[in-house]
Amino acid sequence: MIRAVARAALGVALSALLAAVTFLIMIQGSFRQGYTDLDLNHVLGTMIEGSAEEELGASEAFGVIGDSAGPTGLYATLIGAGVLMLFHALVIHPLVRRHWAIQGLVLGVVTSLVVGLVFCGVADARLDTPTGLFGVDAGGRTPLIIVCCSLGFGLAGARCYSLVVGERWWQEYEEDAVAAIGSVAELEPAERSFELAEEGPEHRRMGA
Repeated sequence: MIRAVARAALGVALSALLAAVTFLIMIQGSFRQGYTDLDLNHVLGTMIEGSAEEELGASEAFGVIGDSAGPTGLYATLIGAGVLMLFHALVIHPLVRRHWAIQGLVLGVVTSLVVGLVFCGVADARLDTPTGLFGVDAGGRTPLIIVCCSLGFGLAGARCYSLVVGERWWQEYEEDAVAAIGSVAELEPAERSFELAEEGPEHRRMGA
């Protein structure tokens, strides 16, 4: 029981980190390439801080460099990823007893609803720059980009979580560790000789 809880907790943490990085690479990359006007880190950080200053080069490194709201948006994204992966661990994983890819698609749908309806809706209501639900006011391709990035989040998170909580994954590592320890234990220490390399039997008889 304790091992299962520990695996689940570790699975949530690792999968949230991996899924968040995947999501940020996809959506910030889309913004940097000009496919959408939605700068998620900047918008999210501005929503939390209330104001922000953005300088040239803020589109690099997840939109953190040169943007005073960028780090806040990055941390908020990581926290949000943790909440979504916790929901996955408590609801999706136990109820959707199918292949991890199916679970990932379900998580992706949930993520797209959270980003498209909750995040974009709040951003559109609180900020002067129009966003619209699913980012419709931030470019015609933005809704599709949000869905694709959310599916990437879901698939990456679900796959990582299924690996970490699976007993087979841990058994393989335990077997490898046991085999490595056994091979080390089987090694016999070399007998240490106190004789000089150039000293032969004749020298030992003469010194006797």
